[in-house]
Amino acid sequence: MSEAIPAVYEDGMFKPLQKVNLPEHKHVHLILLPEEEAELLKSQKRALSKVTGIGSGDRTDVARRHDQYLY
Repeated sequence: MSEAIPAVYEDGMFKPLQKVNLPEHKHVHLILLPEEEAELLKSQKRALSKVTGIGSGDRTDVARRHDQYLY
């Protein structure tokens, strides 16, 4: 399961801005997406979902792999 969780980077650590449902010492991979890009991605998904419905999923690589998803 993947989930987008807002966080802030302070004192050399990423600190979640909401409760995270993970056990202690669970290893995860972080993908850094600055807030401005996250907002742009949300607006692009809204626009795409109105046209074709592709923006309604959790895929973040639609622009790069659109042919694969469409055909």
